[in-house]
Amino acid sequence: MDSSLSKHPPAAALLLSNLKSAFLLTAVALLSLMTSCSKDDNTGNQPTLNAVITSYNEFGAAMLDVKEEDMSKAGFTLGDIINITLDGKDIVMPYYDGFYTRNGEYLCVAYPTYPSICFTANNIGLPEELTGLEGHSVVIKMQEKGGKIDVQRALSMKYSNERTKYSNITDAEFANARSVTAGNIASGVLHRASSPFCNDINRAKYVSEYLEREQVKTVLDLADTEAMMQSYEMPSYSRSLWEGGNVILCQLKADPTADDYNKRLIEALKELPLRQAPYVVHCMEGKDRTGYVCALLEGLCGATYDEMVDDYLLTYDNYYQIDPEKDADLCNTLVSLRLNTCLMYYANITNEAQLPTVDYAKAFTSYLLTHGMTQQQVDALVQALCK
Repeated sequence: MDSSLSKHPPAAALLLSNLKSAFLLTAVALLSLMTSCSKDDNTGNQPTLNAVITSYNEFGAAMLDVKEEDMSKAGFTLGDIINITLDGKDIVMPYYDGFYTRNGEYLCVAYPTYPSICFTANNIGLPEELTGLEGHSVVIKMQEKGGKIDVQRALSMKYSNERTKYSNITDAEFANARSVTAGNIASGVLHRASSPFCNDINRAKYVSEYLEREQVKTVLDLADTEAMMQSYEMPSYSRSLWEGGNVILCQLKADPTADDYNKRLIEALKELPLRQAPYVVHCMEGKDRTGYVCALLEGLCGATYDEMVDDYLLTYDNYYQIDPEKDADLCNTLVSLRLNTCLMYYANITNEAQLPTVDYAKAFTSYLLTHGMTQQQVDALVQALCK
């Protein structure tokens, strides 16, 4: 309630004439309307915040002149569904602290490493008509309080980079390093892991030890560029792989629908069977980009939908200690928003309910052929993984 209302003593109000009461109530209403225009005020039960676009970041997101604390003060919390009005256009989107929507879907983000709030279309950036609007005002209003709180909780889980926090799992599990054997993939041929080169999450040493133990010969690196690799202090076995020319650099964003993603990935997959096995696929955490590429290889080699889901969720067990049975709702949210979006694109379907019945070997072969591989190259890839 507006603080000005509390200044009217109830007993005195009863003595006012009808005319005087009406005059005072009208004055209070006008005062509330005037003061609601400030950046941090709310109108009744409808949180509202005025902001300005200050810039666009390298991913095409519109950066605003407000921060998470401003959103909180105005009455917004992570997991709300909000409405952003810009140049007469209304855009409804969830408000998260990470990029928790499907590719191309709008969202407002209080990303921990960003200097302020931004809004964008996930992984693809804002459309052209919403770019170049620096200095333009936006109005943020509440659409549905807590409307996406389940997604916020599922996808905002935090993990530790301290090995001692994971006393119940092995070094390899801490490093999210494991063999991939779904479908007809031969034992010991394909592995997946977090980064063996960059130690930002304190796992490179453990990945390197795993790769040396498994005698991995070729790395498909989905995270790094040449310049980035030159900057790392690598563990010894990782460095031997890099200096020996055994790393295929294929830096990807986590958007399998993007033209650049497909172009880069197809070129890397053409090269992979020309290199010596065993192979490892990694990004930074070995979670999404790695999960998407491994799912493609698994399905290509005859894996079922359940096999791909099980392998994908192992990563979340390693990082967050979640169990698909005990945490079924959370896992379903993760799979639906992350893995299923990717599988639907690879399989060229739009109905998520069809995913368990897809012939993935056939569908993923079609994907690879459509995006530039020859049948001979697809056969060589399958043979390299399934021998």
